[in-house]
Amino acid sequence: MSPYPVPTEPFDSHAGELSRSNGLQNLLRSGPVVFPHSLCFHSPMTGFRRTCLLLIWWTVASLPVSADLSADLAESDSAAETVRIILDSPTVIPAGTSAAVFRFRAVGVSGQPLESFSEPAVVSGLQVRSRTSPQWTPVDARGRFDRGVLEVTAESLKADRITAAGSALSVRIGDQTTHILITVRPRWTRLLPPVLAIVLAIVFRDVIVSLVLATLSGCLVFLPVFQWPKGIADLCSTVVRQIADSDHASVLLFTALLGSMVRLMQDSGGTQAVISRLTQFARTRRRGMVLTWIMGLFVFFDDYANMLLIGGAMRPLTDRLNISRAKLAFLLDSTAAPIAGLAVSTWTAFEIQQTAAGLDAAGIATDPGAFFWSTIPYRIYPLLLIPVAGLIAFSGRDFGPMLQSETASANPSAASVPVAGGSSVWLAVVPVFSLILITITGFLRQADAYEILLIASFVASTAAYALAWLTSRLTLEECSRSWLDGLASMTTPMAILVLAWSVSSLCGGDRLDTAGYIMDLLGTALQPQLLPAAAFLSAGAISFAIGSSFATMAIMIPMIIPLAWNLLGGAGAASTADPVFAGTAGALLAGAIFGDHCSPISDTTILSSAAAGCDHLEHVATQLPYALLTAVGSLLLGYLPIGFGVPWWVCLPAAGTMCCGTVFFLGHDKEHPEP
Repeated sequence: MSPYPVPTEPFDSHAGELSRSNGLQNLLRSGPVVFPHSLCFHSPMTGFRRTCLLLIWWTVASLPVSADLSADLAESDSAAETVRIILDSPTVIPAGTSAAVFRFRAVGVSGQPLESFSEPAVVSGLQVRSRTSPQWTPVDARGRFDRGVLEVTAESLKADRITAAGSALSVRIGDQTTHILITVRPRWTRLLPPVLAIVLAIVFRDVIVSLVLATLSGCLVFLPVFQWPKGIADLCSTVVRQIADSDHASVLLFTALLGSMVRLMQDSGGTQAVISRLTQFARTRRRGMVLTWIMGLFVFFDDYANMLLIGGAMRPLTDRLNISRAKLAFLLDSTAAPIAGLAVSTWTAFEIQQTAAGLDAAGIATDPGAFFWSTIPYRIYPLLLIPVAGLIAFSGRDFGPMLQSETASANPSAASVPVAGGSSVWLAVVPVFSLILITITGFLRQADAYEILLIASFVASTAAYALAWLTSRLTLEECSRSWLDGLASMTTPMAILVLAWSVSSLCGGDRLDTAGYIMDLLGTALQPQLLPAAAFLSAGAISFAIGSSFATMAIMIPMIIPLAWNLLGGAGAASTADPVFAGTAGALLAGAIFGDHCSPISDTTILSSAAAGCDHLEHVATQLPYALLTAVGSLLLGYLPIGFGVPWWVCLPAAGTMCCGTVFFLGHDKEHPEP
């Protein structure tokens, strides 16, 4: 036996390190060359014979090696280098959130990437979840390094989401296992961006500053403390992604072009001419509010168009009638999303699509369109908010912060808005009519909603520009200046929109998954009778936190509909005609609108305050009591009784009576204050 052992294991004994070698390289590294027994010095062989054999051995060992063999040996020597496995991303993850990809890299001792490394591996310490299941399932991921990199994604494991099961991951290659630590943030950090946005907005009274800091906090959650300076770059890339999104870009351009249209209508005198006609019918505050509310019901086809169009047209009139900007913003916001969510609008296709996704996930074979329309009686919140806003407009009664805003709304400079002589109503009617006509036509032809809104706003803005110049109301230079001033007037709401989208994206399912965290909190002990109420509360909480009713619907509907179906007995016992099941679906749609109304980072809340020219936080504070009143009525006299078998046609009038009675009981009329 040789006095020098020859290594035969392909892996060394160091945890986290891997050695690859062949037999020749191991022999050369193991110590002095071991000669055959016949050549050992203690052999009885004669000195002459021993000397000859040693010369022959030396000669053979000194022969030149071929180029191919040299290359093989060089490659083998490189392969024999110790290999370390590191985790490129993510190095930090909040507990319960999913990652887009777990990327592992093979590097040498000095840290250089080993692109030639290609070995099969098994990764442990991961867990996955499908879209229809709320439970995480542990899994071992199998794959092979490609050019020194191994990527594990949810798609590769036939799942929707993937995350770390704990603070350590294991990568096993052959008999060698590498243990890699990963920093796991507390679960509550998943609520950090929306909570911080709301708290800082109240403290600083500045929405933009609060949203910037909230977005930054969402970026820092995913970085180790020593890498926090990189959070600035992540913040910038997050904002850029929101602007680069085609749908978001369409909304921004739509907003800017409508701002230009409204400004051109004002500067050319078209808006003042319309107001002078409307004042014949709206000579009092109450009539002005009722007219605004009715117009909000007529522009039912899109919530964005509703707010920006009616807000720009009615603001000069409401200023003249001494109606506060906060009240105008409330009337806009309380009709835009609710009527768009109930009527045939740009919302309809999206809502039916999400309903179909939920039904498919539950394995329910039914017409999603028919089921969607059957949920209308169960959308109690928007069905109540529209008449509550109308009652406030007709009665003139307010309470809470809105009463204070109405009392302090006297504005002499606004009350004396002059009517330009010689102006024509067509300077305002033609642009508005073209906007409405193109939007409705595109909707009926099932065109892309964002694209059609962008085209309609461009045509309307161009029409306002051309009419102002052709009628000689403005010179070409004045038209261009007015057009640019209109764009500039929408800079602040557009900045708020982009930042709100940034916070919302960080709260999405592929990042912090704020909705999943809220669902975990609310869904621990859910009873079938509580399904409608729980769906309404959870959808409202999520929509409030992420500031998007659409995102809430996309998250909640495919998750809650299968849950409700299973709790009600599944295919053997449940039915889509069950009031609890239909009520749960309707509560999801209604709760998304409720949370969106209350959220200061909601796009509709931002646009309604911008269209009314109202301070954003003032709009949030003055609208909140009315939204909460309607939500309480919807919950206590609507969704809770429905869960226990009370028909909707009993619950809806009862909840409406409660809300309207509260307005009369708590409200006061500014024009006729009570002693």
